[in-house]
Amino acid sequence: MPKEMKKQIIVTGIRPTGDLHIGNYLGAVKPLLDTLKKYPEAEFFVFVADLHGLTDNDAATVARYRFEVVKDYLALGLGEFVKSGRVHVYIQSQIGELVSYLSLFLSRYTTFNDLMRVPTLKEKLKANQTEGQANALLGYYPILMAADILIHNASIVPIGQDQLPHLEKTREFGGKFNAEFGDVFTLPQAHDVANLRILSLKGPGKMSKSHPEGCLFLSDSDKVIKQKISRAETATENTMSVNLESLLTIAKEFNINTEAFVKDHMAGKQVVGSFKKELGEKLADFVIDFQGKRSLISDAEVNDVVDDGGRTARINATKTLDMVKDVMKLNY
Repeated sequence: MPKEMKKQIIVTGIRPTGDLHIGNYLGAVKPLLDTLKKYPEAEFFVFVADLHGLTDNDAATVARYRFEVVKDYLALGLGEFVKSGRVHVYIQSQIGELVSYLSLFLSRYTTFNDLMRVPTLKEKLKANQTEGQANALLGYYPILMAADILIHNASIVPIGQDQLPHLEKTREFGGKFNAEFGDVFTLPQAHDVANLRILSLKGPGKMSKSHPEGCLFLSDSDKVIKQKISRAETATENTMSVNLESLLTIAKEFNINTEAFVKDHMAGKQVVGSFKKELGEKLADFVIDFQGKRSLISDAEVNDVVDDGGRTARINATKTLDMVKDVMKLNY
């Protein structure tokens, strides 16, 4: 008989650190929904990374958004996949002691210097603080992330190019453990997610909750969305700018044909106003639809989703951790 194929498991995390905006939707939510459609037979574990959120946010902020972000994702389309039984949504801290336990074993396979060479960690330090000021949890981030993935024996992780070094560390930890104790862990492959560069509508940098005037929040009213788009920085006729390119990226993701606009704009025609109007109306319709769907999701429904997902995650994680403890002679 042919060997039974192992079911694909896909793991991804969500950071609960603020109100979602269009950049979050296009960079994280939409790619997740696309991945669900690409792998119709796979089982998905989607966790709210509240422990990771504590690396650079206070506990009150993480607690405030922990369940709100679940409601957001359900309203944005994840709900139908949860109901089908393919997706298990849980809070990371629901199995916190299990992932922390596993991360302890994985930490044997790296050094402080290796961790500090992870590019995203270096960027966080450069942007926010020096190594002397950073808390140890920031340095521990790649180990905990590896535990989140390996504890479910994930075969695929949807990830952008900027996060690939973290996945490589995960594969490194899992590979070293397997070399010492046998084939316990599946070494996950990346499902490449396009890195969309969605910029602030005002000033430099990415769209961010820390600069609300340049950020299109999903909680904004349709009127505010239109106002923000109308005031967004673009470019003069016959020129292109990174700000205008960012708006074009958003427009394309919302199925607005931009070819005619770009042609006319680069020919010197005054068409930015009409482009902004069309984009503003499209995004306003999107947030109205989202907010309507979100209002129908009760707190009790969110709790049920998380309770069910947490139970399934615990069963799966416990099974993996028991295997780990068995091969390490720690299961007594």
